[in-house]
Amino acid sequence: MNSQIPPNEERYEENIPLESSNESPLTTGITAEQIAQMKALAREQAIQQALMSKKTVQRRQQVPFTSPPPIREKIVYVRRNLTVAEVIVVFAISVGVVIGIPAAWNFASNILPRVEIKVN
Repeated sequence: MNSQIPPNEERYEENIPLESSNESPLTTGITAEQIAQMKALAREQAIQQALMSKKTVQRRQQVPFTSPPPIREKIVYVRRNLTVAEVIVVFAISVGVVIGIPAAWNFASNILPRVEIKVN
């Protein structure tokens, strides 16, 4: 982690003026040493957090991933009444079957044998 950060002794944060007001560090009660200590503390905490996250990533890579058992969804069947449109479709299909099968049988047994094919 430290090799990625180039060594730089000059810090630009120290050159940033305080807020737009005309308050100096003496009037706010914060000295330059306290600011430097806060920056050092923040830097150390950031390094520790980065190292901790790197360790957790390594631990996750070492532990093999096991998928959780599949959750079986309970299928619930709901009984409901047929709608008018569904009743009409069922009625049309049943009438077609009742009339269509004997009509197809009649056509296949009586009319097809009478068809003659003449070749000139």
